Amino acid sequence: MRNHDDHIELSRDEAVYKMLDSLPESFYGKRLDLVDVNESYGRILAENVLYKNDVPNVLTCSMDSVAVRWSDFENLDEDAIPDTKDWARGVEWEFANTGVAMPEGFDTAIVIEHVEVSEDEQHITIEAAPSGRFAGTRAAGSTATAGEVAVEKGCIITPDIAARIASAGVSAVAVVAKPRVAFIPTGDELISPSIPFPPHAPQKFAGRGRVYESNSTVARGKVKSWGGQFELFDIIPDDRDAIRAAILRASKIADIIILNAGSSKGSDDWSLEVLEELGQVICHQTNHGPGHHSSYTIVDGVPIVGISGPSGGASFTLNFYLLPLMRKFFGLNSAPTKIPARLAEPFPLSRTQKLVSTPSSELPGEQRPAEAAKPEEMFYSIKFLTLSVGSDGMLVATPVPGHPGTAETQHANAYYMMPAGVNCTPPEAGEVILVELRNQVL
Repeated sequence: MRNHDDHIELSRDEAVYKMLDSLPESFYGKRLDLVDVNESYGRILAENVLYKNDVPNVLTCSMDSVAVRWSDFENLDEDAIPDTKDWARGVEWEFANTGVAMPEGFDTAIVIEHVEVSEDEQHITIEAAPSGRFAGTRAAGSTATAGEVAVEKGCIITPDIAARIASAGVSAVAVVAKPRVAFIPTGDELISPSIPFPPHAPQKFAGRGRVYESNSTVARGKVKSWGGQFELFDIIPDDRDAIRAAILRASKIADIIILNAGSSKGSDDWSLEVLEELGQVICHQTNHGPGHHSSYTIVDGVPIVGISGPSGGASFTLNFYLLPLMRKFFGLNSAPTKIPARLAEPFPLSRTQKLVSTPSSELPGEQRPAEAAKPEEMFYSIKFLTLSVGSDGMLVATPVPGHPGTAETQHANAYYMMPAGVNCTPPEAGEVILVELRNQVL
């Protein structure tokens, strides 16, 4: 077991910035897929969509109306109405409906509410004259002309955008290919949750003394919801050569790798040593907890997100470190979205704050020392919250007890990175803090 004193520790923001800044151009989504517009929802548009022809492509009625000829009105006194008793449908007038091409030979429309139609629908009486030629119509090309940009590249295709694409006469679009995200679970203690448990002979359980591997489940859900393609590797034992081989294999097939491995100070934690041998380590750890032992590495141009801990902790560290990579791959803004909310009540003291204020001689042996025990050091404690709308319409953040992955936090819908260093003062009730949603979207 090596000394970790020389490990690079960065803040969340520093880690993300340095990783994105260090990525080669080959990382960014250059592979494209051509997909039917009706199958494009949630994908990232890779090329501008152009109008195939003018919209509308002929003179079109803009309202439910009757079509007339302006020549029958232009020589009359202002607001005068012609005698229509001898007008015949299809000769001097015709029905015209919203969005439909004006009947051939007609150039002006009168809204149907200002027209009285005979019972046999062959004759009309006009109650109000049109304001001028082409009143109630839309000229060809008035919305867009052929070759004009209908939708700019780089957007997430929503149902509304898909409809706009279709209205431009385009049925298939180029989208950024889904990033391939490989997940490598490591650890002698892990087993698949698919292994059956014999309730009548628990002593024969194949997973006795081991832990169900669940981080791949939360990672799979996030990767898929963020538009990626998930590739799950078999569980790799705590073996240096086996971890090395898995990383090299994944770097050949994946755009991004998630390495779920020990990166702390355990005797069998080999991941960081292997990563140092294979590539450029951006950071070995970060200054927040849980999730302190999150890492970033680049191997053969492929970014590797190192995560640890149970699924509750892995969930928000994936939000922190995987999501920015996927956003960058798609060409989207990688900055996190933070929401102002009023703190309903004080946070309970974090473990770090308790340890800092407790003499070391009184600490039990199983307690780790505080990560930020010196005045110049900074550490952040991840606090879970429930967001609700207050009586004044502002979001209210209520602290939730428990740690990531515990039953108490399962209903929390947001979290906050609370400064927890020696000189840090926790926010007070009523103070506005910046929080992030627990379930992040692309």
